[in-house]
Amino acid sequence: MANAVPNRLGQVQNAGDDKALFLKQYAGEVLTSFMDEYKLAGHVTERNISHGKSASFPAIGTIGSEYHVPGTEITGLNVQHNEVVIGLDPMLISHVFIPNIDEAMNHYDVRSEYTKQQGLELAKQRQLNEIRCAILAARMTTGPVDGQPGGAIIKAATMGTDASLLAAAIRQARQTFDEKDIPEEDCIAVLKPAQWYLLTQVKDLVDRDFNPTAGASLSQAVIESIARIKLLKTNHFPNADDSANAKIQLSRRADYSKSVAAVFHKSAVGTLKLLDLALEDAYDARRQGTLMLSKFALGHGPLRSGGAVEIAIV
Repeated sequence: MANAVPNRLGQVQNAGDDKALFLKQYAGEVLTSFMDEYKLAGHVTERNISHGKSASFPAIGTIGSEYHVPGTEITGLNVQHNEVVIGLDPMLISHVFIPNIDEAMNHYDVRSEYTKQQGLELAKQRQLNEIRCAILAARMTTGPVDGQPGGAIIKAATMGTDASLLAAAIRQARQTFDEKDIPEEDCIAVLKPAQWYLLTQVKDLVDRDFNPTAGASLSQAVIESIARIKLLKTNHFPNADDSANAKIQLSRRADYSKSVAAVFHKSAVGTLKLLDLALEDAYDARRQGTLMLSKFALGHGPLRSGGAVEIAIV
C-alpha cells in the first residue's frame, strides 16, 4: 500500500519549510496588534544600530553674536557640544508554550489570542518606558549643554479632577515651550482616560476653534488639541511608585504615582533600536509542544529636558 501524499498547508509553493506560512500569519497578528496598541510612533526620537550596546545622541548648543569693532580680527565664537548616551535594555520577550496534548483536547483556538496578547504586551511596555523617560526629562533641572533649559513641573492639588485647571496647565506647558524655543510641531500631551474624558466635559474645548476633527461634539467626547498640543489618550501611563520596582530598569525607577499627564516634544525622549520586533515559532519534540515567542531589544532615555513638562498633583 502506497503512502499518502500530504498537502502541507504551511508550505510555500509546496516546497520548503512546512510551517513557513503559519509563521508569517503569526508575525502578522503580532505586528498588527503591536501597531494598533502603540501610540507614540513618530513622537520620540529613534535611532537604529546594527551592533553595540549603546549609542550617542549629539547635543549642540546655540551660537552667540557680537558687535564688530572695525579693524579687529574675527576669529569665531565657541559652540558648546555634548552627548547623551542611551544604552540598550535587556531583550524584552513575551512567550508562551502550548503543549500538543492540551491543544488537541481543547475545543477552541488559542493561538490567535495568544499572539494578539503578545503584541499588546510589548507595545504596552515600550510605551510605558518612553513616557517614564518623558517624565524624568521634565524633572531634570538642566539641559545636556550649559545654558540649555531643564524641564518643568506644573502641580496643583486638584490637577487630576479639575478639568479647567488641567486645560490651563496644558496651555502653560505650551507657553513654557515657546519661551524655551521648542518647535511647535511634534508636541503631544499624554493623558489617562479619566483626565481625557474630564477635558471633554469643558464645552469650550470641544468646538471648531479648539477641535478641527470632523464630527467632533460634546456627545461624542472627542477632543483634538489644546494650545496646538495634540492630546493622546492611553491606558498605558505610569501611575505608581516604581522607586523599588525591580521589573523596570534602574535608570527609570521613580515615583510616578502623582503624575497626571506628560507633555513633551519629540526631541525630549530617545529610543535606541538594536533588534526591532521579531518573532519565533518553534516546535519542541523533546517537550511535545510549540514555543511562540515575540521579542525586541530597545533602549530608552531622556534627551532634551527642556522639551518636557510633567503635570502632577501635589
